[in-house]
Amino acid sequence: MRQYRGLTFGYAMVLSLIIGILTGAYLQAVNVIIAFFWRTLPNWLGIVPAWRPWLICLPLGLVIGLCQKCLGQYPLTIGQVVGEVRIKGHFSWHRWWRILLCGLLILGAGADVGPEASASGLLAGMIYWLGCRYKSALARADELRDASWWRQLATIIGQRTVSTNTLPLISSYFASESAKKRAYAIWIACGCLGLVLFFRAFPQEGVIGFHLPPIAWHWQGALVVIPALVGGWAFGWLFAKFGELGEKVAGRPSWPVLKALLGGLLLMAGSTWSTDILFSGEFTIQPFAKHAYYLAPLFLIALGLMKALISNFGFALGWRGGTIFPAIFSSLAMGAALAQFLGVMPQLTVTIFLAAAITTIIRRPLLTVILLALLCPLQFLLFIIAAAYLVNGALRRLTFLQP
Repeated sequence: MRQYRGLTFGYAMVLSLIIGILTGAYLQAVNVIIAFFWRTLPNWLGIVPAWRPWLICLPLGLVIGLCQKCLGQYPLTIGQVVGEVRIKGHFSWHRWWRILLCGLLILGAGADVGPEASASGLLAGMIYWLGCRYKSALARADELRDASWWRQLATIIGQRTVSTNTLPLISSYFASESAKKRAYAIWIACGCLGLVLFFRAFPQEGVIGFHLPPIAWHWQGALVVIPALVGGWAFGWLFAKFGELGEKVAGRPSWPVLKALLGGLLLMAGSTWSTDILFSGEFTIQPFAKHAYYLAPLFLIALGLMKALISNFGFALGWRGGTIFPAIFSSLAMGAALAQFLGVMPQLTVTIFLAAAITTIIRRPLLTVILLALLCPLQFLLFIIAAAYLVNGALRRLTFLQP
């Protein structure tokens, strides 16, 4: 029995490693699809950059609308995925191809959304798939307890994956709650290892990492804290209201094809004014941050408002995905405009502005801290933590501040 359980646990470790690799492969596939639609294919056809949004967004908008009509509102948001897990206790993997197809199509078409929504759905489905295989294998432990190890392993690997709602909860397969937590920790570590190994093998240019730029500290920096907190909260409130307005205006009518075409037109119109409207802004945050302080304040304000508006209205029109990175990019533009007005320690101003805005939008201070610790100067980590939890506490106690 111990041998069989050991083989099953080791098999789950290998699957966790593969899940991490597949998650990295999906994120890499997003970049490959974007490069194909926006560089490779236009270069083959001789399409100049100025015409690419017009010849890509509208045709793919039609395809997106047809997919929304035939397959449903995919990809699901992180909130929808988490909500389904809380209600049902799992997230079915059977919709993986819908999430994959719609996610890659929308992101490849240049939508002003990020890959985190579709990635969360795929990851949640794979985790449930792993749990089903683990429980199904352990359900046959008594049957195979006296078999040779190679037959046990062959049975574990060759079993058919089926939903295991009729089997006991996975907690019953562990001797104690602490044993379950240890197993989960090991499987999560294997998944993270798979993700790291994938990106070591296929590195991609990104902005996530620890940043330690030189900081010129001034005591006057204390004067920017309150304006940055208030300004960040105000823009976060406005961003969330744009989302509500988008759903109210465009979310209800059941004309998915027409809505998706309108979403493509909206994206095209915005991109003619600034190409920063396209995509989530994930890979342009650091380059944009380096010269944003020298751009015209009115341009920064217009860019921040337009990107926030197009991101939320595009989502309501069927161009679905994650809004965290568009929120970060648009908050960065607005924070840079405020930093120019205040004129003291612009990096600190923008960092506090971002922490306040993102906390107001997602209402997850810990997630805000983790994200901004990997995007902003690490020297400001204490300011990020203080701003995120201060704003979150204010939103919880003063409900009229909530968007």
